[in-house]
Amino acid sequence: MKPFTYVLPKTLAEASEAGKQPDTVLKGAGIDLIDRMKERLQTPTHVVNLLPLHKELGAITAAADGSVRLGAGATLTRLAEHQALATPALAGLLAAALTTASPQVRNRATIAGNLLQFTRCWYVRSEAFHCLHGGRGPTCLAMTGENRYHAVLGWQDCVRVHPSNLAPALLALDADYTTVLGDKTTTRKLRELFPAEPRAQNPEQTLQPGEIVTSITVPPQPANTRTAYCESREKETFDWATTACAVRVVLDGTTITAADLVLGAVSPVPLPRPQAAKLLVGKTPSKDLFLKVAEAAFAGAAPLAHNAYKLTVGKAIVREALE
Repeated sequence: MKPFTYVLPKTLAEASEAGKQPDTVLKGAGIDLIDRMKERLQTPTHVVNLLPLHKELGAITAAADGSVRLGAGATLTRLAEHQALATPALAGLLAAALTTASPQVRNRATIAGNLLQFTRCWYVRSEAFHCLHGGRGPTCLAMTGENRYHAVLGWQDCVRVHPSNLAPALLALDADYTTVLGDKTTTRKLRELFPAEPRAQNPEQTLQPGEIVTSITVPPQPANTRTAYCESREKETFDWATTACAVRVVLDGTTITAADLVLGAVSPVPLPRPQAAKLLVGKTPSKDLFLKVAEAAFAGAAPLAHNAYKLTVGKAIVREALE
């Protein structure tokens, strides 16, 4: 590992200012970053540790109006075990947190860290390969190589997939995120955290140098809102999803009056599927309806040589989440 300067800021402003310096990275728990630094895929000159700012970044609070503020530095375990969030409207979010990795990782990993993960593609993560997304080669090697775990939807010149468990659940809840950059605080829709065009030259997120995610806010949900999150993977624990789906429905009796559906692990970014969700509105839940929605969720899919299974498995995960 290349030597680096380790910065322990005392304030958010200090951390943001330090993060603006050339060749600097911001670190939460560092679970993903340390792996890349060990492989010399990322060799920063300065590492700014955000964990000392746990008072500013670690709180989870539920407001009287039903909104919930999730501190970016709160651990996934704290999120999953927070009693104020144990409601049908947030069940999908808690399921996503509990599904992530292993208990040891969840005790350390942060909410923002989960959202801002680097892709798991083995070509970009290996020093032995020079791929387009890593900026070291002319083409996406996964397109014609080993692509069992790669994208089937939403890709252009790079078939990486976004690995976040929390992102689909939070997008289905129409969450916002707040950042600090110097003395400026900005709140945006969570969907803006991910590039609108996930091309190879674009990173997994849209943050500026030194910009720090401080919190995620879930707005109040209508009465009778229910959410769910389901995913497929090859191992019971400590594994990444091969397909994932988060759904949100609002019920009036037995009629669905509003719906959202977001896919994960099948695209370079977490992928809302509004046309599929629209099929649910005004309908009574049924097996046949869920089959139609699952088909619509994967409409336009373009599987690669080794990952067509994602269509079959992904549609089953959509149906499971809806059920």
